[in-house]
Amino acid sequence: MNITKNRSSIRSEILRKRDNITPVERTMLSKRVTAHLFEWIQRIEKSDQGWTFDAIMVYLSMNSEVDTWQLVELLHEQDRKIIAPVVDTKSGDLIPKQIQNLDEDIVLHRYGMYEPKESCPVFPTHQLQLILVPGIAFDRNGHRLGYGKGFYDRFLPTCPNAVTVGLAYQLQIVEDTYPQPWDVPVQHIFTEEGLVSLG
Repeated sequence: MNITKNRSSIRSEILRKRDNITPVERTMLSKRVTAHLFEWIQRIEKSDQGWTFDAIMVYLSMNSEVDTWQLVELLHEQDRKIIAPVVDTKSGDLIPKQIQNLDEDIVLHRYGMYEPKESCPVFPTHQLQLILVPGIAFDRNGHRLGYGKGFYDRFLPTCPNAVTVGLAYQLQIVEDTYPQPWDVPVQHIFTEEGLVSLG
């Protein structure tokens, strides 16, 4: 079995399907994903488990990814700390930076993705409580196929106190992502249909 070939094939197929979602449908589906996530956050925070999610790291969506921009606005309205990653292309690291002003603190990177501007403060990884992780495909063990650069697989182990959540459309859930030893699974996945049963 050629794992590399299988992973590449899944990436191509799911990206093609994801890119075929119309903008109107993408907006609708993303709203449903976000609603399910917020219901879960509120339920967890009201439970006796002692969880609070005041510091949330959000990826700033691009292309056909689940739209997180409305989510960012909701978090801002709730006075939660919004953190987003900056990609250090030299080291291959993700640097979490806090967004304090939605109108001024987000810039377009030369590679085409949005990120916090350089002057935004770096946020301590041990203080992150919830991390929303992008992906091309996810399986029911929480493993994900990203874009192949390994940014999140290197970053997530540095965040010992954070709950990790994947956001995806239902079509991104696959039977097997053929995970590698270095792949770090997420703990929960939300789609437009709700919380995906893992395990």
